[in-house]
Amino acid sequence: MRLKKSDFKVGEKKKIIINGKDILIIYLGGNNFYALDSRCPHLGCDLSKVGVVIREELICQCHFTHFSLKDGRAIKGATKNPIKLYPVKIEGDEIEIEVK
Repeated sequence: MRLKKSDFKVGEKKKIIINGKDILIIYLGGNNFYALDSRCPHLGCDLSKVGVVIREELICQCHFTHFSLKDGRAIKGATKNPIKLYPVKIEGDEIEIEVK
């Protein structure tokens, strides 16, 4: 799926559906876009609603698990299960997210 970089504000997160999957996109400025499952792997909380970004971590406020936006690993909290990340490619003002 292709999106426009100019449609995002720094610090913004948006939930979109790609190939039937709920994907959360997080923009941290510059070319720093992250795409990941929008549901926490612990209990399925909707991270577009309860997720908070601090630096390069996404924190699920259901049970305070911290996930790395770089590699998806659970850093600390209620689960050790990682969150699924999806590749993001940026060309000019276009963002491409690859979900298989």
